[in-house]
Order: sequence, then C-alpha cells, then structure tokens
Amino acid sequence: MKVLIVELFNYREWTELLGNDREWKIQVNQHLLSSKMIWKASQMGSMVFPMRYDQSIMFADGIEIGRLRAFLNYVSRMAPVNIRACLGYGETPLKAQENGYSCLKELEPGNFQLPAYPDSPIAVAHFDLNGFTDFTNGTSTYRSFTEAQKFYFEIVEYVYSLGGIAQYMGGDNIVTVIGPDVIDQIIARVENNQKMKVGIGIGRNAREAMRNATKALTEIRKDRREIWKLLQE
Repeated sequence: MKVLIVELFNYREWTELLGNDREWKIQVNQHLLSSKMIWKASQMGSMVFPMRYDQSIMFADGIEIGRLRAFLNYVSRMAPVNIRACLGYGETPLKAQENGYSCLKELEPGNFQLPAYPDSPIAVAHFDLNGFTDFTNGTSTYRSFTEAQKFYFEIVEYVYSLGGIAQYMGGDNIVTVIGPDVIDQIIARVENNQKMKVGIGIGRNAREAMRNATKALTEIRKDRREIWKLLQE
C-alpha cells in the first residue's frame, strides 16, 4: 500500500513569529490549508488525514505519480512555509506511513521523493456509535463529545494493531483505512460489541473506498437489521 507523508517544514518556528496573540491565527491557517488539501486530494480520487496540522497523510493507491506531484505543488503554493514529502510503501497503511516518515526525515525542505510503487486495493471501515443522537440529547454537547473521543481511541488502538490508520471525522463518525486482508477482523470486532456499527468499502483508490463504506453505513442505518455491511463496486 502507498501513503504520502507531507510536512510543513519549520512550522513551529513560523507560528512563533505571529506574536503572543497567535493561537486564533494558527487555527485559521491550519484549517484553511487542511480544507484545501482535502478538496484537492478528493479531486484526484484520494483522501487526506491531517495528523498534526504540520504533518498530513494522503492515501496514494490508484493515484498517478504526476498527480501526486501536482498535488504537492498546489500545497506548496498554499502553505506559509516550505514543504517536504515522501511516498511510503508497505504491506499495511501503517507500515507504509512509517516507511514514508523515515524517508521524509532525510529530505531537505522543498524536496519530494515519489518512487513508482505498485498500486493495491484499499479498504475503508466507517464506524459509528449506536444511539449517539439520543445520548447527546440526553446529556450535553461536551459530554457527548467526550464519549465520542473514548470511542475514537478505542478504534484507534484496535485498528493500529491491524496495521490501519484512523481519523475522527466529527460527531460519532470514525473513518479507518485498512488492508482488505483484515476486514474479517473488523467484522468480528463489531459483532462482539453491540454498541457500534460499520460500513466497509473496497476501492481502487481512497475516495472510491470511502464512498462505498459510507454507502454501506447509510444502508445499515436505513435497514436497522445489520451492524455491518461490505460494498465493492
């Protein structure tokens, strides 16, 4: 599998130039850049997970090297500092990002390393909590948020053990990128824990897999008889 690691180089040093009244400026800049990266990646059939805002992960299976380079050139024009990026390859998304980060640390700012690795099918598991809307209505905004974070960290730990990568998407929605070979383990986890459900999608690229996973989850919510569903179109 292929994962592109993108870093804003010397980002902390740049933030310190903004003065003491800077946090709101940092947040505005971070969210604007992340939204642009997410949009640009979606147009290529990919998906971006902002990890620390100065470092992001882009899932690169099914995306041509030329399009990855165009994406990085776009980010370079938008970013307040130089960027560097490396394409990692591995048996799992987790291993691919680890290899990509090892490569990244050797690069000078402004440099990209994009080897021609083979493509693999990609799988997305889209989780949510059962009864979360009722729980929110019966408690409060912050109480429901803390419950969603507990759920997120539970999924993070489990998916990490399978070589996957998770991202909190808001509300009670957790999206994970996994290898197709661990889908049975995801299903078993949900079947043994009735508080959650999951839509699973397989695709040639991350956007296609995400679309299939979300469609599967939507069908589960409508039908209300299943707790998991797998789609591959």
